[in-house]
Amino acid sequence: MKWILLLLIPLVHAKSDLQIYHGVIAATADGEEAEVNKFCVTFNPDWFTTVYTNNVQDAPKYPLHRIHLVINGCDEVTDNLTNTSVVIIDTGECSVVDRAKNLVDAGAELIVIARTDGVLNVTDFHQSNFSSAPIVLINSNSYQTIKTLGSSQDLSISFYSPVTKFDGNVIAIYVICVFCIVVGSYWGLYPKNMKLSEFWTTTPKPPIRLTLQTSESEVDEEEGKGSLWTNILFGAVIVSIMAGMLLLLYFAYKYFVFVFMGLFCVIASTGMYSLFFPVLAEIDCFHTRWQVSCRNKEKHFAPFKVALWLACFSITMVWFAFRHEYNIWPLQVFMGISVCLNIIMSVPLPNLKIITIIMAMLFIYDIFFVFITPLFTKDGVSIMERVATGSSSKKQVFDAPMDYTPGEQIPLSIKIPYFQNTDFKVCMPIYGMIGFGDIVIPGLLTGYSAYFDTLAHPGQIKWYYIISCTSYAVGLIITYGALIGMGIAQPALLYLVPCCLLGVFGTAFKRGEVLAMWTGRAGVAAPRPFADEEDGEEDNLNS
Repeated sequence: MKWILLLLIPLVHAKSDLQIYHGVIAATADGEEAEVNKFCVTFNPDWFTTVYTNNVQDAPKYPLHRIHLVINGCDEVTDNLTNTSVVIIDTGECSVVDRAKNLVDAGAELIVIARTDGVLNVTDFHQSNFSSAPIVLINSNSYQTIKTLGSSQDLSISFYSPVTKFDGNVIAIYVICVFCIVVGSYWGLYPKNMKLSEFWTTTPKPPIRLTLQTSESEVDEEEGKGSLWTNILFGAVIVSIMAGMLLLLYFAYKYFVFVFMGLFCVIASTGMYSLFFPVLAEIDCFHTRWQVSCRNKEKHFAPFKVALWLACFSITMVWFAFRHEYNIWPLQVFMGISVCLNIIMSVPLPNLKIITIIMAMLFIYDIFFVFITPLFTKDGVSIMERVATGSSSKKQVFDAPMDYTPGEQIPLSIKIPYFQNTDFKVCMPIYGMIGFGDIVIPGLLTGYSAYFDTLAHPGQIKWYYIISCTSYAVGLIITYGALIGMGIAQPALLYLVPCCLLGVFGTAFKRGEVLAMWTGRAGVAAPRPFADEEDGEEDNLNS
């Protein structure tokens, strides 16, 4: 089950190339203590030459011209609109260019087009700089509210587009990511089902079978058997399955989104079970086992452990029922942390070779689906963005902002809302997020580094583990630096993969252990996935 989720998690967010921006108009009534009503708008900055501001204090206010009268804008305007703002209703009779020309000639300084039905008729969409006045779009509900306000009092309208500044949620996401990497990699060194008190007295020893090779000739012989190509083929199959699932979601999102939600709930339940178990295991009655007879066979049943898993699953059902609520995000973050920790602890890989191949292929995968696929899609939006944001694969059109209704999204990211009270919240909740893949994929490397340190250098400082975790932390800082500097969402693996691999390979080269790390066998006990169950059987036989 964990491998299934591992195939789904490399979903990251990118920014659309369409020139559709969100902004805010503030309607202020005359008076010293007048209330300011804010409404979400969309606009294309290429349409007008005016430089708009980023905050309401600096935005010029224009008196609203006769809101109770409808101005079409398609015909010559006879009213004097000098130094005023105009709200008009789009009737689909002419283009934005024609409206802007007529209204600007009459002196309008701000043009607000109210969308009431259908799709905006933008026959001259690709033209630019055809208006000296800003042109923005509002939906019908906002128009009705402004009309009601304007019918009883004089209003002034100002337009601005807030800048999304650095927010404290970035630090929160950063701490969560590093926590999952550091704790998950080290926790994987211990056997499962341990009591919390035993972690402080037990020597770390990965519960996986060890394979020793002490001569370089044995390694060369192994390489000669085609193991490198086998690993490359394995990595290619893994990435191909990921790409197939991504395309499946792109073309049939509404049919499969709930399937992936169900998988997430099941695996999150298992992850939370792993987190709660060490604490509850301290209670003696927790280990109670009931003996049950079934078809003349005696079987043992652990009621409290089953109850714990059911309780964890119930938590996921609470999330599923209230997933569209704004305040449900802390529960989703906790579920996400449990998923990432559980995968990092439970999916070890046998050597640096296969890890490098998988990370390199995912590096290319990220670049292709974020930066290359917009060249092939009809609307110029990447396949990765469409799937990650839950958008449909249909062509996007320029239109007024819709009343925000959250759609279905695959919950494969750590998502925390902005802590600042930004004006963009009148449009929709604003979140900072990072995909599970940006935690789990580097976690495979840090987990292997911890294994290697424990097996090759027992009792010594775990340098590979420390360097790999530090490299991840540095790579994440670079990622957020690029995010803030460029102002668009970034595929994090583009920065994390080089940083993590360079840190581990540099350390291995410095210590003369590149071959040992690469093969996981040259003079070192090498971890092999899922061998802990076999070890348990052998221990039972020996006892």
